[in-house]
Amino acid sequence: MHIHQKVLLVPMQPTPNGRMHIGHGGGTYLRADVIARALRAQGHEVAVITGSDVYEDWVVAAAQREGRSPEETCRDHHAGIARDLDRLSIRLDAWIDPSGEAHRDAYRQLHEDVLTRLRTTGAARLESERIPFAQDTGRALVGPWIAGECPHCGRPCGGSTCTSCGEYFVPEQLVHARSRIGDSPVQWRTEQNWFATADDPGAIADRHRAAGLRPVFLAPLLRALDNHGGRVRLTGQGDWGVRSGTLPAGKVISNGYFLYSVYCGEVHRASTGAAVNPFTPGSGVTTVGLFGSDNSTPGLLVPDVIAQGSQGTLAPFDATVVNGMLNFEGHKCSTSKRHGIWLSELLEGTSVSADELRHTLLHAPLDHGPADISLNTLTHHVNTLREWRTTVLRPALDRLREQSHPVRRAEAALKAAAEQYALLTPYSPDLTAAVKAFDDWIGSPQVPDAEWLVGVALLGRPLLPDLADHVWTQLGFPGEPDLRQAEQLEPLPRQSPATTADLLSAPLDPATLEPYVHLQDPE
Repeated sequence: MHIHQKVLLVPMQPTPNGRMHIGHGGGTYLRADVIARALRAQGHEVAVITGSDVYEDWVVAAAQREGRSPEETCRDHHAGIARDLDRLSIRLDAWIDPSGEAHRDAYRQLHEDVLTRLRTTGAARLESERIPFAQDTGRALVGPWIAGECPHCGRPCGGSTCTSCGEYFVPEQLVHARSRIGDSPVQWRTEQNWFATADDPGAIADRHRAAGLRPVFLAPLLRALDNHGGRVRLTGQGDWGVRSGTLPAGKVISNGYFLYSVYCGEVHRASTGAAVNPFTPGSGVTTVGLFGSDNSTPGLLVPDVIAQGSQGTLAPFDATVVNGMLNFEGHKCSTSKRHGIWLSELLEGTSVSADELRHTLLHAPLDHGPADISLNTLTHHVNTLREWRTTVLRPALDRLREQSHPVRRAEAALKAAAEQYALLTPYSPDLTAAVKAFDDWIGSPQVPDAEWLVGVALLGRPLLPDLADHVWTQLGFPGEPDLRQAEQLEPLPRQSPATTADLLSAPLDPATLEPYVHLQDPE
């Protein structure tokens, strides 16, 4: 499918209830960064915009656990997550705090305007539903406050989505529902909330099929369409969230991923001076949503339902990139259960670099479903890359400094890079195949000469940006590795030789990582 010269990628907003673990880093955010870098290398104008999901009840749960206010919790983890992404070389064009002074009013107003629009068009309907409450406190047991078994697969879950199978459900569908905040009995009450349902469920499924969504990620969407016709929530119970004067006390507007993305579109419009939001039909900007498979309903269903109900004022994502869940040592990485390796601890407390961690995570085939990595896997990939840098790359760069003739047009490198970039479009990307293409190139039997180094830089740019930039600079090119510049092959005179000491690293001892490994058996 066609990609416009202007592209906006919106990775799903992380919840600021803790710092980022390798499951976060290796999934949605790494995909956004890799795809953006590949598109930029081909000349597209790309922006990656997201922010933290401050209006999520998991923030309140974290605040109670940490003994401080939700506002303090948001501010602290919002800043910490930004540092985590930066340490992993994830480049963002804007990092939004919807509760901050710069965005609070406009963010609330956008949600209120869309809800009003859906009411006006008749797409929004007030419906009755059964909601669980804690009998002793009267708190609505939604989000982090409720647990039970998934109505589809039977696995333990909570909130409104099963992280095992991706099934979305309303509270009354949860099997054996129980409170997560004590032993209080669950009391069911009938409440009224606003919902919207797809006008044409079949068109939603057909659109995602045509966009190349893989069957493993399409399945939860098809179940949702079959089971309830594409019904999505617009308001819900709660005190922490997007409040509105149009709703009674104890109700908030659903802080969904799609309207968050539309707000990111407003930030993009303001920063670029564009006439319309990228989510306006015919905007000329390709919009890309990126999220984990446990968010199939917010990412795949809600955008189409709201777009259909808006009657031409909003368009859904042009492309969606879904990744499976990353397991570490056999269990899903989890902030609330403290299971995994945290990016801040690994990248700040050990010798593991951003490139080395990215190289490891790229080998987990999350574009095809769930995957697992272990401490041994991490150590193996880090040491393999370190040995190659020492025994192959460094000597090649040393020989480059002695070379006096210009770099010839690197036909093989250009061909390999073009084939790799074709794997990194927003339509059915395959990052594991892309890193295999890089591995095949750096391990190829050809002579590691200047033209080979061009390939290292071009194929490495989306995946290992620090290494690629270093090689590109040594070749004498300005800026970042770029296909068009490599095609012209008119490098500037090479810079003074830079030190290659950074290419030399001792083998990683897994014992040095063990203090940073958190293992807790999930419920």
